[in-house]
Amino acid sequence: MKKEKVFDLLITYLKKGNPSLDKIKDIPMDKSLVELGYMDSFGVIDTVTFIENKWKIKIEDEELTKEKFGSINKMVNLIYHKISKK
Repeated sequence: MKKEKVFDLLITYLKKGNPSLDKIKDIPMDKSLVELGYMDSFGVIDTVTFIENKWKIKIEDEELTKEKFGSINKMVNLIYHKISKK
C-alpha cells in the first residue's frame, strides 16, 4: 500500500469522527491534534483502535508519544513503517 493511500484513509477516518476537522480547509498535518484541541485522550484511543484494526498492526504504548504519534504526518509515517515490515 502506498503512503498516500494510508494518508487518505486516515484523514477520512479522522474527519468522519471529528466534525470540526471536517470543516477545516487546511488540516494541520505537522501539528498535534491534541494540542490544537481537535482530539482528546478518547480520540487518541479510538484512532489507535482504528489503525490497529484497519492495517492489522500493533501500536505499542511507547509509540504513543508526540515524537512518534503527535501529528497526522507522524501517524502516517508510523503506520507505513509498520505495514512495510509485514
